[in-house]
Amino acid sequence: MYRTHNCGELNILDINKKVILSGWVHNIRILKKYIFIDLRDYYGITKLFIKKKYYLFKINNEYLIRIKGIVKKKNKNNIEVHVYKINIINKSKILPFNINSNGIPKVSKKLRLKYRYLDIRRKVIKDNLIKRSNIINKIRQYFLKKKFIELETPLLVNNTIEGARNFIIPSRNFKGKFYSLPQSPQIFKQLLMIGGIDKYFQIAKCFRDEDLRKDRQTEFLQLDIEISFINKIKNIIKLIEKFIKYIFKKFYNQRIIRFKKIKYNKAIKKYNTDKPNLINKIYNINIKIKKIKKKYNILSFILPNFLNIKNFKINKIIKIINIIFKKKYKKILIINNKNKYNNNFKKKKILNIIKKKFFSEYDILIIIIYNNNLKINKNKIFDKINKLLYNEAIYKKNILIPIWIINFPLFKYNIKNKKYYSYHHPFTCPIINNNKLSYKNYSKSYDLVINGIEIASGSIRINNYKLQKKIFNLLKIKKENINKNFKFFLNALKYGVPPHGGIGIGIDRLILLLLNKKDIKNLIPFPKNYYNKDIMLNSPSKINNNYLFKLGIKIIKKNKIYK
Repeated sequence: MYRTHNCGELNILDINKKVILSGWVHNIRILKKYIFIDLRDYYGITKLFIKKKYYLFKINNEYLIRIKGIVKKKNKNNIEVHVYKINIINKSKILPFNINSNGIPKVSKKLRLKYRYLDIRRKVIKDNLIKRSNIINKIRQYFLKKKFIELETPLLVNNTIEGARNFIIPSRNFKGKFYSLPQSPQIFKQLLMIGGIDKYFQIAKCFRDEDLRKDRQTEFLQLDIEISFINKIKNIIKLIEKFIKYIFKKFYNQRIIRFKKIKYNKAIKKYNTDKPNLINKIYNINIKIKKIKKKYNILSFILPNFLNIKNFKINKIIKIINIIFKKKYKKILIINNKNKYNNNFKKKKILNIIKKKFFSEYDILIIIIYNNNLKINKNKIFDKINKLLYNEAIYKKNILIPIWIINFPLFKYNIKNKKYYSYHHPFTCPIINNNKLSYKNYSKSYDLVINGIEIASGSIRINNYKLQKKIFNLLKIKKENINKNFKFFLNALKYGVPPHGGIGIGIDRLILLLLNKKDIKNLIPFPKNYYNKDIMLNSPSKINNNYLFKLGIKIIKKNKIYK
C-alpha cells in the first residue's frame, strides 16, 4: 500500500492514527538530532518529523518517498507525522529550476516550457489546471441541463475557407491528397441542424496556423453551440448572457456589469476598434476646444473606477506614454476628482471643458497628451496604450464590462490581393435590404467582447441554397473549388433546412478572464511558445525522407526535386 491518506488531508481528529503517506520531498531541513520534511502530493503538503535513527539514507528535494508514521499534535491547530519508517520509491536529479516558489521562477520561459512536466508540479500551475478542469466540467453540466446534446465532429476534414490558414495532413492511402485540421466544427454543426438535431454543443479542439499571442494558441479549445429554429440575433445573445452570468458567478467573485450592445459601425466611430475595452474609454476631444486660438493635438483617456489610485500606478502610466511617444510630446496632464498631477498646466479653458464633459458620471482619471507638430496614428496609439495599461495591471481587474458588437460587414477587402473575403465566414447570413446582395451588405453576426478580449463569435447561418451560392459567387470562388470543397454542403441545403444560428466561445480566453491571469500558457497543460514550437518535444521536427516518399510527398532542395 502506497498511502492510507493524502497529504494535506490529516487534521486534529486524526491524532494518534498510524498512517502511510507517499509524495515528493518539497523541503528538507536536517538538524543535529532531527530531520523535518515537507511532503507534497497532488492534494497538499504534510509536515514530517523524523528522528535521526530512522534517517538511514540520504534524501534530497523531489525524491519520491513513502513513509509510515503516527499523527501527532504540533500546536493548537496543526499536526505533524512522526515517522518511524521511510522508503525511497524513486530518486530525482537536481531540478533545473526551483519549483517551490509561489511566484514565477527566476528562469527563462524557454526552460520552463522545456521541462513543462516539472513546471506543472508548481502549485500555481497545478491549481490553474485544476480550476480549468472544474470550469469545463461546469460548462458541460450547464448545457446538458438545458437539454443540449453533446456530439463530437471529425478532426480529419477537407480544406475549407474560414479565414485563417489550415494545418494539413498527408494521406498514406491516397497519395498526393491531404486532410486538414478544422479551424472550427462550422460545417459539421450546420449539417447536424440539417440532420434534425435541435440543440448541440461540443467542447471542441480547433486548429489555426497563425501567429501566437498571450491570449491565443494555434490549437485551442472552443465551446461550440448551434441551435435550430432561430433567425434573430437576440435568441443567441439571450442564451449566452445567461451562461456568462452563471459561469462568472461560479468562478469569479466580483461583479459583472450589465451587457451592452452596439453595431459594428458605431463601435468603430466611438472606440476606434471592434474590441473595445470599456474599462478604458478613449475619447478624442479636439472638437471641444475650437474656442482656443492655438491648435493642440489632444488625446484623452477616460479610466473609470479609479477611486483610490496610487501614485506609483500613475508613474507607470507616464512611463508607458514615454515609451510610446519617445518624449516627443510637450506635456502630460493627469488629473482626477481628488488630485492633480503636473498642475502647472495653465490652459484652464481646456481643463474646464474636460471637467465639464467627463466628471459627471465617475470619479475618473484623465490623461491628456498634446503636441503641436507630432503626427500620429490615433488608432494605433490608442491600441498600444490600452494593451500596455492592461498588461501592466494598471486597471482594476475586479470589474468586467461585456459588450456585444453586432452586424459586422459581410465582406472585407484585401488591398494586397485585390479581393473580397468573408468578414467571419461564408456561411454567415446577410442583412438584405430591397432584395439586393452586394459587397456593401452587413450580416447577422455578433461578437462578445469583455474588457477588450474577444470571448465569443457567432452568426445566424444561411439556410437557403440559392443565397449560399450567391455568396460563393461574390467571393469569386471558382466552380471547381466550390464542387471540390462545398458540393456536399450545397446539396444538403436543398433538403428543407431549418433556420439556425450558433456561436463559438474561446474556452482558454474565458478561463483567462475567470482566473484573472495574463498569459494563456499558464492555463494549458502543454502549450507552445510564441514561435509555435513545442520546446519539450522539439516539435515540429524533420521527418525521414523514406517515410515522406511512402506518403507520396516530393522534397524540394536546392532547385532539385527528390522523389
